[in-house]
Amino acid sequence: MRRPAQLALRFFLVVAVVTFVSVLASSPGPNQNPYVSALSSLAVPQAFAKPTCNFKACGGSRHNEACNPVNTASQCTNYKGFCIIGNCT
Repeated sequence: MRRPAQLALRFFLVVAVVTFVSVLASSPGPNQNPYVSALSSLAVPQAFAKPTCNFKACGGSRHNEACNPVNTASQCTNYKGFCIIGNCT
């Protein structure tokens, strides 16, 4: 009776060590934030601004339109006195 108990104890010890090592060796996810869901990257892909984005928008009076700096991703160009705005995402 003593021999099977020792074998069972050794077996559970090996299983515990293998489990502990696999937990330590596993690579962490991309987000280490407790407030981020594991499925958050599946719902909406990330949007990045195009390299041509100049972060400017149309502004000024109707006779003096100019491209003014803004915080949102937008692209503003002046063409023959008209302000043209485009989307950068």
